Amino acid sequence: MGRDKAALLLHGRTLLARAVDLVRRAGGEPLVVGPVSVEALVPGCRRIDETESGGPRPRAGPLPALRHGLVVSGAPKVFALACDLPCLPEALVRFLIDAADQYDAVVPRAGGLLQVLAAAYTTACIPAIDRQLEAGERAAHRFLDAVSLRVIEESELNRPADLARAEARLAGSGA
Repeated sequence: MGRDKAALLLHGRTLLARAVDLVRRAGGEPLVVGPVSVEALVPGCRRIDETESGGPRPRAGPLPALRHGLVVSGAPKVFALACDLPCLPEALVRFLIDAADQYDAVVPRAGGLLQVLAAAYTTACIPAIDRQLEAGERAAHRFLDAVSLRVIEESELNRPADLARAEARLAGSGA
């Protein structure tokens, strides 16, 4: 996209607000891991600063942020959701979270790529994430080789054309 996706408007609402609402509709309590600038986009939502992730560099990427969310949430499992997936069905979110009762991580695959920021994780992932971070590896999917993993198929939103398709889909659904 070339700009901050959290503030992008889709059918009159920011992508971040849509992600927070999706988590709530799926029965979760949203915890936004991001910069202070996103706070105004979702007032009343619990937010932690991604720069406090404990990694060697501030804002070192999604893997330290995922670790930070796992630690700070206080829950045995979390659903990590990037805001660029506004059309993810809430039934899929619930399914992924429920499946995490039997796996350390439950991750959808779309277009041949693991969607690690639309996935359920348990705190059992923390040691594997720590080992990866200590080795200087920041790719958010690499630690999955070291945990019990289930892969599911689904779709994503990354390009302007994807945003236009999602806008048309939501306009037709009345969402």
